[in-house]
Amino acid sequence: MRRTVCAVAVLAALVSTSVPASAQLGLAQRFVTVGVGGGMSVPVNDAGAGFNNGFHMQGFARLNTPSLPVMPRFDLNFSKFNLNDALAVPGTSQILSGLANLQMTVLPLGPVRPYIIAGVGAYNVKTKTEGISPTSLSRTELGINGGAGVAFHLGKLNGFVEGRIDNVLTERGAIDEADIQVVPVTFGLTF
Repeated sequence: MRRTVCAVAVLAALVSTSVPASAQLGLAQRFVTVGVGGGMSVPVNDAGAGFNNGFHMQGFARLNTPSLPVMPRFDLNFSKFNLNDALAVPGTSQILSGLANLQMTVLPLGPVRPYIIAGVGAYNVKTKTEGISPTSLSRTELGINGGAGVAFHLGKLNGFVEGRIDNVLTERGAIDEADIQVVPVTFGLTF
């Protein structure tokens, strides 16, 4: 807990003291860009059999490094799903993840900048069931994610649209069809 508080304090200090860096594509850049967004989360493979489509919220801090081809990005995501009606057990599941990603812009097109993103992190999966014998199970696993997005600058509006696949690793190995795989599609703003 103490490490988390220290990390949040350092991140807040970086954001509050960010200074403009060099211009990229004619747009003024800050040392740290903060983004917030949300959208729909679609469970795939075995997770699709257990969960209905859900929603998610995302917040991130990206370090803008004009001299490097990739930019480090730290994401905090929250997803919530209802259990599938076919399971005949009412309940919900939620995933809270902290991710360390690398973001790379590909083919900048003026105010529109397509990018790819990939990284690793920790995923806490918590499932609550209701009914005759309510239960609550929680576990934290490592995971990997990757995807693509488009950042845009339109007037005073800076935003992004992004799609990724989150793959929560289990004891079965890196990528297994029984793993929890979720595709969050995010619409958001950057500051």
